[in-house]
Amino acid sequence: MYRKVDYELHQDFKRWTELIDRAAHAENEVEREKPALQAAALEEKWSCTAAEFWRMMCDLHERRCENIDLMRARARAEMRTDIDDPRSRPCA
Repeated sequence: MYRKVDYELHQDFKRWTELIDRAAHAENEVEREKPALQAAALEEKWSCTAAEFWRMMCDLHERRCENIDLMRARARAEMRTDIDDPRSRPCA
């Protein structure tokens, strides 16, 4: 892929992830609609022009999000274990 196109793809993908995040954390449907539509337009643009690269980047992003969720779940479980584990309490 040409450097300019590659750079544009990465910039648009970064923008897409920001828009998806903004839509996911919007407080109501009105605030959610605009970033969701902008994200859909970017996704359509790259799905038509560089579908393989776009899918690859989406897969990597999804795996990254899954790894973050897994690490958070493990950290919460470890914190609960430390609280519930009598061995973690100081001796009286």
